[in-house]
Amino acid sequence: MKHTLKNQINQSKTSMNHYDLQSIEHNKENRLANKIISSIESKISFVSKLKTSSFENQKKLSQDTQNDNNNNRALKNPKLQGNSQTMIKKPFCRINNILAIYTEDKQEEQPKKPIKSNLDLNQLCNQDIQIGNFRLESFLGQGSYATVRLCIEKNSKVKYAIKIYDKSKINDNQKMNNIKREISILKRINHSNIIKLIYAIEDRKSINLVMEYISNQSLAVYVKSKTKRLLPIQEGLYIFQQLANAIKYLHSKNIAHRDIKMENILLLTDNYVKLIDFGFSICIQDNQKVNVFCGTPSYMSPELVTKVPHNPLCSDIWSLGILLYRMLLGEYPFKGHNDKELYKAIQQNKVKMPNDMNQNITNLIKGCLEKNVNQRFTIEQILCNPLFQQTVNIYALS
Repeated sequence: MKHTLKNQINQSKTSMNHYDLQSIEHNKENRLANKIISSIESKISFVSKLKTSSFENQKKLSQDTQNDNNNNRALKNPKLQGNSQTMIKKPFCRINNILAIYTEDKQEEQPKKPIKSNLDLNQLCNQDIQIGNFRLESFLGQGSYATVRLCIEKNSKVKYAIKIYDKSKINDNQKMNNIKREISILKRINHSNIIKLIYAIEDRKSINLVMEYISNQSLAVYVKSKTKRLLPIQEGLYIFQQLANAIKYLHSKNIAHRDIKMENILLLTDNYVKLIDFGFSICIQDNQKVNVFCGTPSYMSPELVTKVPHNPLCSDIWSLGILLYRMLLGEYPFKGHNDKELYKAIQQNKVKMPNDMNQNITNLIKGCLEKNVNQRFTIEQILCNPLFQQTVNIYALS
């Protein structure tokens, strides 16, 4: 009894039947065996018919496909139409070409599946506005894998600046993560001296950041247009104070810009400024150090050029010092015929100031360009300088 129950359990564990054909062949008198053999032969015959039928259907389908191709060539080539009347009169083609040769409408292509990317913008930005709502205008700037253009929203006629990332140039995860981080940071910040992100739109070919349009004049262009390529002291301090307030706001949120330079500052009327381009920006933990080499060589800090782990907030302060020096003195404090010579000069840290320069300005620049990061000014110390105890009046005589 136990043995029988065990066999039943083993048989119930599988839906596949196993037959010993040799033992069945030697016991042909067994009716059950004959039934089994008959069943197997019947199944083999059925499968054989299926294969034969499938082959004939495939052959017929290939012939129909060839006929359809001939019909299409006949329609496209007038010389062949006279010899293809019998094909054209054929009432129906293959199922997916029904009435194709009787209508002038182009056959619709199957929609292509969208290319998946590592960036899910739906979680970050409003997707109601489509790229088709914007009419692209003049070019405002060009980067390594992004283009900035002026665009106009078709309904409201409002002007925006659109930063277009070409997906074909975003060929690694690091670049995609940088774009995602840029969007996340821009969504978090709201300051009068920082560019505002309005929309982020992703399509099959590009990722597009639609931002407020300020102007097409950067601080770099403005300074170069001046005599001796420098600004009057009061005007330079007024611009610097606004920028310092923007950096203070960012640093209060543990955000480092990491690419402060004149090219990334836009000017409005009355020298009102906006900080742009957060492509290198990063959000860090308190006193976190990073080991990423990025930025613009002339504005890089000693810890950056030596490629050691560093606090990017401190490197922002260094870049502010370079910026102020360049605006007021018309040149960079550190020079070199190539990057290697420039980096060596940055590490030597020999800052030359004019003897007649205002002492508060001298202290401010040297405090920002302190090689020892522990002694370098913080953004709070910068704004506590007597120069900025109140808003700088750019119309005051220095």
